[in-house]
Amino acid sequence: MNALKLKWFGSKRRSNQPQPWHPHSSRVFHIVLACLVIGLLTYLSPYQRPYNVAQLRVGSVAQERIEAPFLFNVPKSDVELERERQAASAEIPTILHRNPLIQEQQLAQLDSIFAVMIPRIRVQMANSFKQRELQRELPQVVGSLSLDALSTLIDVLSTASEPYVHDFQAICRQILANYYTAGIIASKQPILLSPSTQVRLGDREQHIETLYSEEKLKQGELISHIQTYHTIADRDAVQAVHELLSLFVVPNLTIDEPETARLRDAARRGVASIKRIYVQNDLIIDKNATVTEEHVDALDALAARIAQDQSQHPIKRLIQLAAAATISGLLIFVFGYFLATHERAVFEHPGQLVLLAILTVATAAAASYIKTHDLSPYWVPIPLAAMLATILLTPQIGLVLSFVLALFVSNLFADFYVVIICALTAAIAVYAVRHVRHRNQFYRPMIFLPISYALLIAAADLLRFFPVEQIYDHILPGIVIGVVAPILTIGLLSIFESLFHITTDITLLELSDPNRTLLRQLAVRAPGTYTHSLIMANLSESAAEAIAANALLARVGCYYHDIGKVNKPEYFSENQGLQGGRNPHDRLMPYLSMLIIASHVREGLELAEEHGLPQSICDLIAQHHGTTVIEYFYERAVELGDRSVREEDFRYNGPKPQTKEAGILMLADSVEAAARTLAERTPSRMRQLVHKIIQQKFTAGELDECALTLRDLLKIEDSFIRVLMGVLHSRMAYPWQKANRKWQTV
Repeated sequence: MNALKLKWFGSKRRSNQPQPWHPHSSRVFHIVLACLVIGLLTYLSPYQRPYNVAQLRVGSVAQERIEAPFLFNVPKSDVELERERQAASAEIPTILHRNPLIQEQQLAQLDSIFAVMIPRIRVQMANSFKQRELQRELPQVVGSLSLDALSTLIDVLSTASEPYVHDFQAICRQILANYYTAGIIASKQPILLSPSTQVRLGDREQHIETLYSEEKLKQGELISHIQTYHTIADRDAVQAVHELLSLFVVPNLTIDEPETARLRDAARRGVASIKRIYVQNDLIIDKNATVTEEHVDALDALAARIAQDQSQHPIKRLIQLAAAATISGLLIFVFGYFLATHERAVFEHPGQLVLLAILTVATAAAASYIKTHDLSPYWVPIPLAAMLATILLTPQIGLVLSFVLALFVSNLFADFYVVIICALTAAIAVYAVRHVRHRNQFYRPMIFLPISYALLIAAADLLRFFPVEQIYDHILPGIVIGVVAPILTIGLLSIFESLFHITTDITLLELSDPNRTLLRQLAVRAPGTYTHSLIMANLSESAAEAIAANALLARVGCYYHDIGKVNKPEYFSENQGLQGGRNPHDRLMPYLSMLIIASHVREGLELAEEHGLPQSICDLIAQHHGTTVIEYFYERAVELGDRSVREEDFRYNGPKPQTKEAGILMLADSVEAAARTLAERTPSRMRQLVHKIIQQKFTAGELDECALTLRDLLKIEDSFIRVLMGVLHSRMAYPWQKANRKWQTV
């Protein structure tokens, strides 16, 4: 069979061009990248729980009796220890000190004010004269009172009897003395914001509410006490007395902040950090007993104690490090072997390998963080990495990557059910996005993932006899990740596409919109080229589907492969019908014509860069002619007798097609243009033409650098013929055409 194929195609001409060196072809790059990823995974792998210490979950049933193998203690958690320290600190009241001199000074000052004020008020004269007299004798006191308050005091005390005046003074003095006896503090706010609202005054401890605040007394709290004395209230002198006594309200209590802080720090330090001590052979949990939080804490403390003892020995630490590196290395080796054998194009592409390394390490870092903070393993965003790998690369890579990450996460959490749940949900994520071509199709993983997480987590917990209320708590992280992961995928796609020059089907579909600027310009300025591109797109898409290449990339590449012709459309034969059939090349030298024709590739690349087309489309523009010879103008130059003409001067600059899609575009471009020249478009004539063109490209070495095989070329030929017969089929002539043809033969 192979001999027949070689005979069919003829001898294949070897390319004389030197093969360029590519960094991704070097084994050094693969080794360095693999070692880097393995090192990071090893660093992110915390030391595992000792194998001989059971790991139980609250609410489950113990399968065996567990006793303490040696003396160890159970420490309190950070949250529990901080809670107890705060409680101990709250037991210490705020320390206050009383200044007895302030009460004596303020009461004596009040007495002296009354001694000056009352004689002046009791004199028989007009109230206005009394006010001026008091302002002269008591400027500070009278100046602080309002005119209404001063007038009220003069009215009440000037007409009252001597016993009333005596009682008035005694009541004012008693009110002020009562406040000072209870205690006045500048503000209660610092104490209310402290751990305890209790205060200690001398040897007595009391609540802050039993004290008075200078701030509140002056704002009106003093009024409620004054109103209880009828002697003042009946004369409507409450407000006046309030203003007067407010002048003598001064704090006589101060907070001893250093002593209070010292006592509270001592109380915090006095809280024990150990919850319980187990001696050898003490029962930790009995067989068939329900696991409580206390049991879990004891087993975790025992595991931490064993791990600490082991880590203190350098040899044991090296053994643990080597074990973690072995697991990480085998995971990366398996993944790399899969890429090398089944995804060779990705394996030889450094950018895409770096992308996979980033997805792997980022997911592992998230898993390590979640493990370190004792969170649920279902918070690990494995579906996010799986969906990004699927859309950016292939579903097969996304599936294998998800399994590798699930194994790594399961190793971190030492839970068999974690690998099942993470692997299956990631596989469902890959299935949900394997054919995503529009951003609005991400509703599928948003529905499938939460349901999958909920069902799998519930099934795993029911198998382990977890209480229903705990199952609800375990399901929540899975549901959140199931909704958030597709949203993050949408946001990260454009970033990864730009960084690694990857073109997804979503971007290709957006580029296929005929209303985009470049395609509109091509349709208006070069309609013949536009029609040629559309027919060529059908050919390329059919051929790509036949050989399992990227059909969408091939179709969109055809749309843009000749956009460089929009600048000089009249120089290309398919557009010369608009010029009345005139060919501007008839007035040019062959070499100049060749330069104009060849320039459409360079100008197309410039337009592609200007309009931000992805690299994959730019590659197709540059490679769709390869290094073929522009034979028409070369032959014209030979016919003109130019002996110095060289075939190399009439070649496109290349490069040759590097991918299957680029090879298909080269063949489709030549086949579509040649098929239009056939007068009789019968299947046999069409097959001969297609066969000849593919054979010419093959033997000329233009397909040497792409991955097209002989089997692929046979399939491409069949698909081309099938599409061409449907697009360029002949039709029966109309009667008027027959008459016109008969007239022409006369």
